[in-house]
Amino acid sequence: MSSKPSATASLKRVSTLAEHRRELARALSRLRAAPAATLITLLVIGIALLLPALLLQLQRAMSAGIVALESEASISVYLDLGVSDDDAKRVSEQILKLDEVDSLEIITPAQALAQLSETAGLDSEFLASFDSEVSTRSQSDTGDSVFSPRNPLPTTFLVSARASGDDTLGEAAERLATEIRGVERVESVSVEGAWLARLQALTQIIRRAAQLLSLLMAVGLLTAIGNTIRLAVEQRRDEIRVSKLIGASDGYIARPFLYLGLFLGIGGGLLAWLLQLIVVGLIGHEIGQFLALYAVEDGNSRAFALGEALQRAGQELGLLLGAGGLLGWIAAVVASRRAIAACEP
Repeated sequence: MSSKPSATASLKRVSTLAEHRRELARALSRLRAAPAATLITLLVIGIALLLPALLLQLQRAMSAGIVALESEASISVYLDLGVSDDDAKRVSEQILKLDEVDSLEIITPAQALAQLSETAGLDSEFLASFDSEVSTRSQSDTGDSVFSPRNPLPTTFLVSARASGDDTLGEAAERLATEIRGVERVESVSVEGAWLARLQALTQIIRRAAQLLSLLMAVGLLTAIGNTIRLAVEQRRDEIRVSKLIGASDGYIARPFLYLGLFLGIGGGLLAWLLQLIVVGLIGHEIGQFLALYAVEDGNSRAFALGEALQRAGQELGLLLGAGGLLGWIAAVVASRRAIAACEP
C-alpha cells in the first residue's frame, strides 16, 4: 500500500517536469516566431546592461592601477644648485634618519643629464655642448672674471616612504615631504603620488555613476520587458479566456510568459557579455596606455588588458546572465499577472 502513494507522487513530479519542458518549448517557439522583434528586444536589453558593466569594468581597472601605483609612490627632493657632493651626502644622511623613510636613491646632475638624453632622445654631443654653454661667472685669483661650465640640473633624491599603522602610503608620503622641506639645502620637494588622490576621486565618480546608471537601466529594462510581456498576453487574450473557462489558474497561464521574460533577460545578458568583450578588446590597449602614463613600470598598465578581462570572463558572464534573468523574471511576473487578470472570460 505504501508504494502506491510514492508512485503517484513520482508520476506527479514527472508530469510537472513535462509541463515545464512544454512551456519552455512554447516560450522558445514564440521567440523564434518573431525573430526581428526578438533581436531588437535583445539588443535593447544587451546595450542597457552593457553601459553600467563597462563603467564598473573601468572603475575596477582604475582601482587596480591605483593600488599598484600607490605601492610605487615616491618623493622627489631637489637640492640647491651648486651643492657639493659632501653637502649632498650630509643631507641624504639627515633624511635617512627620518622615521618614515624606507629608501633613498641619489641622482647626481650628471646622471640626470644622461637620463634626460635617453628620455628625450637627444644627442649626447648636443647635451655636452649645452652643458658647457651654461656657465657661472666667478672671480679668479687674479681678479679677472672667468666662466666655469656647470650642469644646470640639481642633485635629486628619490625617497620612498614607509606607511605605518592605519595610514595609507599617500598620507605617509605627504607627511614625510613636509618634514623634508625643513631640511637645509633642500630647494623643493615633490610628492610624485599626489595626483593619485585626484585619480581616486575620478574613480569614485565613475563608480557612483555606474551605480546610478545601473538603477536607471534596471527600471528601464523592467518597463521594456514588461511591455513585451503585456503585448504577448494581449496577442493570446482569446486563448487565455478559454483556458480560464476550463479551470486553468492564473499561475498556470502565466508560466510560458514567465519563461519568455526569463529567456529575454538571459539572452540580453549574454549579448551584453559578448559586446563587453568586443569593446574591452577594442579600447583596452588605449586604457592601458593611459594608465602607463602614470606608472613607473609598464607592468602596471595591464590593469585593463584583454588578458585580465578574459580571466574574469566567467564572473562577468555569470553576473550579466543573473542580472538579466532576474530582471526579466521580475518584469514578466508583474506584467503577466496584471495582464492575465484583466482577461476575464
